[in-house]
Amino acid sequence: MENGQRSPVHEIVNALWRSLHQLGSKATTEEIEVWGFSIHAALSAAGREFHNHDHVVDLITNGDPLEVIAALYHDAVYIQVDQGPPRSMREELAGVLAPTSSAKRRPSESEAQIEARVGWEVLPGAASPVTADVLAVFGRSVGDIVTPTDGLNEFASALVAAIQLQDALDREQRLAIVACIEQTIPFRVDPVTTLHGRLALLGLSGEPLEEAVRRAVRLGNHDVSNFAENDPGRFLDNTWKLLPESNPALHSPMVYTVRDYRMALQKMEQFLAWLPAERVFHHWPGEPRPEIHARRVARTTGNLELAVRYLRAKLYSIGLVEALAEVTGGDVPLDYFMGGLKSSHRPEMKRIEQFLPALAHAPDLDPPLHKLLAEGRASESSFDTGPSPLGAFLHATVGEAALMEGVDMARRWWGGGVDASTFLASQPAKPVAAIARAAANIIETRRDRLFTLADRLES
Repeated sequence: MENGQRSPVHEIVNALWRSLHQLGSKATTEEIEVWGFSIHAALSAAGREFHNHDHVVDLITNGDPLEVIAALYHDAVYIQVDQGPPRSMREELAGVLAPTSSAKRRPSESEAQIEARVGWEVLPGAASPVTADVLAVFGRSVGDIVTPTDGLNEFASALVAAIQLQDALDREQRLAIVACIEQTIPFRVDPVTTLHGRLALLGLSGEPLEEAVRRAVRLGNHDVSNFAENDPGRFLDNTWKLLPESNPALHSPMVYTVRDYRMALQKMEQFLAWLPAERVFHHWPGEPRPEIHARRVARTTGNLELAVRYLRAKLYSIGLVEALAEVTGGDVPLDYFMGGLKSSHRPEMKRIEQFLPALAHAPDLDPPLHKLLAEGRASESSFDTGPSPLGAFLHATVGEAALMEGVDMARRWWGGGVDASTFLASQPAKPVAAIARAAANIIETRRDRLFTLADRLES
């Protein structure tokens, strides 16, 4: 049966069963099913848009048995999204990791949210022979505090893999799997040399050492392969799936506000604008070939550059919407300002873009960026439309140079340097007034205020 014709739980259990048997493991079918079910349950948690079983199933289509097993486990734990360890793996982690209790509770914050935010301590139980190897591969010691930003999820996932498979595989096989998971900690400077040294200290040498490192590099690169997509729309697709994972407010598509959405975009734009392409993919002699690595870095550079410009166009349009909302009564759910999403039940949903006029186009119109804004990413997301009608409208009528200057002015407003009215008044009057009038056709409760504001902007 071809891949994709089974449900994810079948794909996961079958891949684990097949890989363990190829390695000569004496694990029973019952044990393998239990481990596979625990992986599937962890990856099925609510809130996972990207780091879910679909992502893992994509990774297990190629690779040797050790790489496949590592791919199955590498995203099993995702503390900050799942608000704690997966239920199916809590028993394994109970004796080796515990949440710190030093942080004060924030308003309306649950115990699980505190655990997700403050980091986890490596317990003395992690010094047992099986898990001590995990600590060594990750450069950790008993008593360390590990946070989501410095590899907590990968570390916890590797601990679970080592504990579950301690009697199913030998030490060298477990070390190879843990090394692969360690290399999925993203966006670091030359992590491969460090991994090579740690594995050597643990007793690996010669070809087994080199093959373990090459395998780890291969999985680490495969995990972020979307950064080197030929199609920027597909790269942005995966980027968009990460937004709700790091912004829980977006889990409620009809409820999150204009400001919630702007803050999510702003965090992603800041991160991608900072990210050097050289930190995305890594290499080691023999993996991959130099020309493949160079091509990946070049594609990543182009994708990041276009993604940042795309996000800034989105930020500019949502910044104007946020300011219009602010001066006419305050923040609102995004749907209230933009109009609802069309569905099979409501195919004629009124949307703000239906009321935008045709204005003259600016001369500095970049076709690839405009196509992304007008036609959308490769697919819809759970919380957002694919096309960006306001972004496309502003990109076409204001022009990219003025749009980027507008984002800089919006940052001054968000940082408290100016107020919303000053920001609006500093922007091109006709397009902004057009958006205000279009919104007036959507929002009856603010209709008069929006029309009055539009007239004032153009006067």
